[in-house]
Amino acid sequence: MSEGIDRLAATLGVPATRIAPLEAYDDQQLGRFDDLLRDAMRAEDEAFEASLDEALKLVPKMLRGVVQKMLGGAR
Repeated sequence: MSEGIDRLAATLGVPATRIAPLEAYDDQQLGRFDDLLRDAMRAEDEAFEASLDEALKLVPKMLRGVVQKMLGGAR
């Protein structure tokens, strides 16, 4: 497998053999695709965190700490 395939497989959390058909692309193209995927995943994480913060505003202040721990720990 190429370095680009290995990097992309690591980003996706799948075995490199699972995305073997992408070997038709060169490492530069695979690297660009990997960068785009990482950016999209980061944006999704940030959007989730922002929506969680907004949702916590609906919880009474006295309960926010408890609810925050239940939803994923202190941040």
